[in-house]
Amino acid sequence: HPTPDLAAVPPLRLQAIEHRCRYLRRTGIAPYNDCLKQAIEAPARQAEKSSPDDELTPDYAKIFADSPADKPAATPVAAASLPKPGDFLPRRPDRIAATALAPSDVFKKVAPSIWVVVATPSRAELRVRNVALGSAVAISEHLLLTNCHVVKDRAIIKLVQEGTRDNATLVAADEASDRCVIKAEAVTLTPVAGVRSIESLAVGERAFAVGAPLSFERTLSEGLVSAVRTRGGRAMVQTSAAISPGSSGGGLFDERGNLIGITTLTYRVAQNLNFAIAAEEFWK
Repeated sequence: HPTPDLAAVPPLRLQAIEHRCRYLRRTGIAPYNDCLKQAIEAPARQAEKSSPDDELTPDYAKIFADSPADKPAATPVAAASLPKPGDFLPRRPDRIAATALAPSDVFKKVAPSIWVVVATPSRAELRVRNVALGSAVAISEHLLLTNCHVVKDRAIIKLVQEGTRDNATLVAADEASDRCVIKAEAVTLTPVAGVRSIESLAVGERAFAVGAPLSFERTLSEGLVSAVRTRGGRAMVQTSAAISPGSSGGGLFDERGNLIGITTLTYRVAQNLNFAIAAEEFWK
């Protein structure tokens, strides 16, 4: 039951196939690979054949070939061996803005701090399209916040922002709360100016999410702070701002451009039910 060749499968169809077969990972590699093979050989649905997705969605796997060579023996950094984010991060950005902005101005203010994160365990896994896509938010000239489920167990991490690309390294992690910190290798980042405390948030405030949903880089969505909750010992911001796969690790901002959360979770069985880890949690 060899792993089928997925290199020629369009991104949208590949996503649909993985969604269909991923439950079989728990059963075993043989039934999982059989499911992949059958799905690839089956006639594609009309929606999966459509070209707009292939034309509009970047193939982020290409950045591994276009970017500088990785270290020859790259191995994943064990998250358990790293310091917790709160023990590693520098001082929290504290230039809290007080003036409300138009949505277009919020985007202009925060977009330079948002990066696409593309990660894979190895070059061999890259060949079978085992690539995780997410987002990250710069909070210093070299450090970014993201979700652990985007980068953990993945030795090769790339940062992308339009024409700029860089390597990154996992430097701090708390897997239990899905809080990870990555470090850019060469580029100088534009950090967010201010991070609001969870206590200062009010239900009903406008909220803006910026990330890379379905790989569409630096996409802006608008909603409200729907609730402030505690889940698994961590403070969470519930929001109606739309997020999708690829948004994980992106920023949730208030209408002044202050960072209030790192987007991490959406419930597909409900509408507008999305969550972000409160940004200040990374400093605890």
